[in-house]
Amino acid sequence: MYTYQDLNEAFVESLRLLSHEGMIVESRGSKQKEILFYSMMIKDPTALSINVPARKFKSTYATTEWLWYLSKSKSAANIGKLASIWKQIADGRDEVESNYGRYILDSTQWNYCKTEMLGDPDTRRATVAINQPFHKTGNPKDYPCTQYIQFFIRNNKLHLGVNMRSNDAVFGFCNDVFTFSLFQQLMLNDLNAELNNSLGLGHYYHAAGSYHVYETHWKMMDKIIENYYTKVCVDGWPSLNKFKLSSNITTRTVDRFCLPTREMTKEEINIYTTNAMEFIYE
Repeated sequence: MYTYQDLNEAFVESLRLLSHEGMIVESRGSKQKEILFYSMMIKDPTALSINVPARKFKSTYATTEWLWYLSKSKSAANIGKLASIWKQIADGRDEVESNYGRYILDSTQWNYCKTEMLGDPDTRRATVAINQPFHKTGNPKDYPCTQYIQFFIRNNKLHLGVNMRSNDAVFGFCNDVFTFSLFQQLMLNDLNAELNNSLGLGHYYHAAGSYHVYETHWKMMDKIIENYYTKVCVDGWPSLNKFKLSSNITTRTVDRFCLPTREMTKEEINIYTTNAMEFIYE
């Protein structure tokens, strides 16, 4: 398992690994460089910034995606205005299967995890299943990439592990880690509401059966390695902004911030997210 301090380092180093060790495969009509059963640990799940110029990562979009997950809505109408991939994988009703909040915040799964950890801090049962058997015969364009997530309390800290069947290293990975790390922090807040803030935030673990970069992004990968990675080898990794949920953001309060399901313009969505960010982050 590879260990990284933050998401920025994990992103760049994993691209370097793919460039050097990835094998070329062809799946679903395109070529990829791929590593099988790739796993990593990110020490700080609040360190979710990426400042690689070629990647053009936007924390506002990543936050909007999380707010959409909080809504548990299958509709791609609003989120699709910000990222075309959602429209591309939507079905004839403009709906998708990969709103992860539908599974993670399902009251049965979330409350089960919370109850298990409160009753037995050493439990190994705090899991949330995302990819379901019914997906195999559902929307063929949107077969959820995440298999399951699992919480652990160890050494009085809450850790999260995420298991992916497939993970795009350029776009999917960055947004996925951002999203799941916020869910990790949300669970921490829920638990601490019952435990008088006695738990700390642990590490984030990420595993992918297929970790890959598409051929369309190979030039970007090479540019990042040649320019950005060369620079940090000299100057060191930068200290970047963190995204820590305020302690009062729990599953009892998230309805105030989830992305509305009503039709919104792109500008309205961006304004909504900007305002929400002032409240949800410390």
